[in-house]
Formats: sequence, C-alpha cells, structure tokens
Amino acid sequence: MTLDVLIGTSGWGYDEWIGPFYPKGLRKEDFLTYYSYIFYTNEINTTFYNIPSQTIVKNWVKKTPRNFKFSVKVPKAITHESKLEIDDCLDTLDYFLTTMRPLIEAEKLLAFLIQLPPSFKKEEHFANLREFIEEWPLEYKNKEPFLVIEFRDLSWMDEEIFTFLKKRNLTYCCVIEPLLPPRMEITNKNLAYIRFHGYGEKIWFDYFFKEEEIKKWALKVKDVIQNSKKTGIYFNNHYSGYATKNSLMMMKELNIKPKTYPSKINILDIQKKAGIFSKNQKGLDEFLH
Repeated sequence: MTLDVLIGTSGWGYDEWIGPFYPKGLRKEDFLTYYSYIFYTNEINTTFYNIPSQTIVKNWVKKTPRNFKFSVKVPKAITHESKLEIDDCLDTLDYFLTTMRPLIEAEKLLAFLIQLPPSFKKEEHFANLREFIEEWPLEYKNKEPFLVIEFRDLSWMDEEIFTFLKKRNLTYCCVIEPLLPPRMEITNKNLAYIRFHGYGEKIWFDYFFKEEEIKKWALKVKDVIQNSKKTGIYFNNHYSGYATKNSLMMMKELNIKPKTYPSKINILDIQKKAGIFSKNQKGLDEFLH
C-alpha cells in the first residue's frame, strides 16, 4: 500500500508525549514502534542537531512497517554553520548521506529537508544554494528522496526564487508560522511539502491548532493535494503532544484514516514486537471474552 498524502509529526521521542499520546509505562525505545502503528510518516528532527550512527538508522528501518516513510532534516552544521558553502561542508554531507543509506535502500526515505536559517538571505547566499544543489550527489528530481527547501527570511519570497525551484525540481516547503506568508506554492509536482509550526507568542511550536483552524487550512491543503502527486504534511508544534492531536485532526478533515486508531492499540502487541514478552502471550482481555 502506498499513500499519496502523508501526515505526521516532526520527531517522536518526546517525554512530554507520555500521557497525551504515549501510554504510561511505554519504554522510550518503543516510542517509534507505537507511533508507526498510527501514522505512516515522520519527519526526523534529531538529524538537524547530530548525525546518528548507522546502527540507529538501521533501527528506524527495523522498527517501522514496509510502507512507512521518513523525511530527514539536513544537519545544521551544513545549513546554519556552513551556510551551504560546499567546500566547507562536503565531507559532512558525504558522511550524513552515507549514514542515511539504510533508509534509502529500504525505500523509506521520502525527502531531505534543507531548513535554512533567518540569516541565510537571498542577496548574500543565493549562489551558495545554487552551487550546493548542483553538487548534490543523489538523484532527486523524479524520485525519492526528494529535496525540500525551507526558507526563514522574506528575501526569498520573489518570483526569481520560485522559478529557480521549479526549474531544478526542488520542493518549496510551505511554512505555517509568524515570519513568512503561508504561500502554498507547488514547485515540484512529484512532492508538495507543508510544515505546521504554529503561532505561539514566545515559542512558535507551543501552539495548538483549534478545530476551526484545521478546517480552514484543510481547504487550502486540499487544493495542494489535487495538484501534486504526493504531499507530505508535518506538524512541528510538539509541545504537550499538540502535534499528534493536530495531525489526527487534519487526517480526519481530509478523510484519511490512521493506520490504527490509538484506542485500538494493544500495548502488549508493542511489547511482543520489542521482544519483551513472548509472541504467544495473551492479554487479559482475551481471557474475558
């Protein structure tokens, strides 16, 4: 089974999700397994801060079903510290892509997200972006993993940039946040990409999209879905488990069913998959029917 509309959250390993999303008593190492019982995709946030070992990446492959898709954030060492200066970051990029290879080989990698900092401005850094894309070593134009560009400065909001993205088959990341207009632009028909950050006063991500907001955004998202082959939608408002709730609300509004409804998950199944209990062990409910 393949899905044309993938909705999920940015990250999964939040302790504060215990209670609001994860059952109490669930081990942290089982968070991803539980998450993948409900959602078909996740945007990996931790790669932005540190490049994981390949053993960890292989575990992500192992703990998720065959049709699960990840999107991966390119490390800030490349985007924020080197500002895409290819001579400065090529070694880091090679190491990062090598580490991600298990996801690529398992056909579980939807996209690489290149999130650029507010200090990355068109006049100063457009040449960096062009050269970095030219040096990107993997095929991305017509197949996964695609390349997604997220800007954080208004200087990039002009037609020259969107023409560039379209010519290079780069996916523009539409961002729902305070600094940029929520421009629902499709620059690569193969993949549209939307990130819901939120409108928190101090921290953007400490924000819960109410039902009427989800309904409003769903109307705009539907238009994007109709005009792209595949759409990735990620909620980054991770505080208090808001992202999981809003993801499920958006899925409902778009008539997309989760893989399993949270109320239907048997925690014993998660524990069996992790090898904590025998696969033949039965839950109490089976003895009561």
